Amino acid sequence: MSTTAAAIASESAYTVDAGKQIAEAGGNAVDIAVACAITATVSETIMCSLGGSAYIALKIPGQAPELIDGADAMPSAPGGGANTAWKRAHIPYGDGITVNVGHASIAIPGMLRAMELAWQRHGSLPWADIVEPALRLARSGLLASHTLVKWLAMAGEAVFFEQRESRDSFFPDGENPLGSGDFYKPPHLADSLELIAREGADALYRGDIGRALEREALAEGGFVTMADLEAYRAEVRQPIQLSSHGYQLALNPPPAIGGAMVGSMVQMYDSLWRPDMTEAHRTLAIARVQQAMFSLRREEANAAWGPSRAGEILEKEWLTRYLHKRFSPNTMHLSVATGDGTVVAITMSNGYGSGISIPGTGIPTNNSLGEPELNPAGFFAIPPGGRLVSNMSPTVVWNNAGKTLAMGSPGASRITTTIFQGWQRFAYENLGFEDMVRAPRLHVEWVDDAFTLQHEPGIDVSAAGEEFRLRPFEDIDMYFGALHVAGREESGELHALADSRRDGSQVVT
Repeated sequence: MSTTAAAIASESAYTVDAGKQIAEAGGNAVDIAVACAITATVSETIMCSLGGSAYIALKIPGQAPELIDGADAMPSAPGGGANTAWKRAHIPYGDGITVNVGHASIAIPGMLRAMELAWQRHGSLPWADIVEPALRLARSGLLASHTLVKWLAMAGEAVFFEQRESRDSFFPDGENPLGSGDFYKPPHLADSLELIAREGADALYRGDIGRALEREALAEGGFVTMADLEAYRAEVRQPIQLSSHGYQLALNPPPAIGGAMVGSMVQMYDSLWRPDMTEAHRTLAIARVQQAMFSLRREEANAAWGPSRAGEILEKEWLTRYLHKRFSPNTMHLSVATGDGTVVAITMSNGYGSGISIPGTGIPTNNSLGEPELNPAGFFAIPPGGRLVSNMSPTVVWNNAGKTLAMGSPGASRITTTIFQGWQRFAYENLGFEDMVRAPRLHVEWVDDAFTLQHEPGIDVSAAGEEFRLRPFEDIDMYFGALHVAGREESGELHALADSRRDGSQVVT
């Protein structure tokens, strides 16, 4: 079978190489993206995991766009989790944070069910072939990524040291976390991937991996049971769809909130934009859009959230909601485009990490039950089986002439503002695929009782100083997210670019 023409962008060369292998085997866009995502749980571990969450946005020519929801979900916690004894971990991330971790913080993971469902609906190669690149990497081991090393330096002792399985994975000498240039070979993960290659997602949701998770959780005050795992379903949802500057955008719908935030900013900017705006006034408009979003977030942080509320917000001039100051830093994104015009965008997260790996499997788990940002109405307020809030927003774009784009970003609270600014550069300023990623960015945050416009070099802030406190960065910085894009021109030419603000990698086959 001939190689599929494909463009792939993500944060790890190992992840991208997995997609290249599948393209060379003739796999389609969904095959490539799912193989990349499963491999990322090895190459970009802690940032994402088979024990975490995922959203998949895709658009196939001639078909409606769809969003596959693999969000973490609420288990049937006894007593509503009222007597939960969190382990509180203090991490020097940003200004310093305190997170709830440990067994009681683990939600029902959705990532693997979402990947399997995407493959079942649209894949073309055998499932075992899709898992094979990840399996080979788990068997051989790899160099620890810069992002993994950096996060372990901050959170390793506080979060990932106490449990034996976790310590064996991330503290190879039993005392010190993985460092730069260290070899990483997760214990037992290859065995787990062999099971998944044979049994599919049932290995976790109905099989031995799930039983190991249940035993560990219930023995140590956690809540996830086999009944919870067996009841979990990935969901196919109709995306929020918007028109902007001659393109259609498909965004992550409720119960996630990220898509509504991106759409809100796009619509706000539409209402402010004029062709004759100077660069300084474009900067001011972008900053005002972000300020409006953060203001609304504070006003409505506990409002009921769902499709009807999203519709109301998307109709308002000042728009969107929630986006707490610190969303989980541990996210990753990958984008895939193929020559037939298909685009796939996948964003995955493991939260801050619970610090608990499933014994005998090498699989880290999420801490979604313990994150205040993901539980805005209070802990255990969501009914059993309900999805936890997420601001992840993988996005796909297309026009009638055949131009397509997949994009998304990790980056905590900067996820949505990064995607919005990428779109602003692409659609309003007509920058190409590569330049939209490289362009400097800004982010408005409430800091020390004032809205502060934080910005990279090259942003004209001359019109914004009267309304915002200014905080310049000396260089481009991973603080401003990492926009990974893959797309196809009307001519059929493919592009991929991974953001250098993180350790990005890309390939065009």
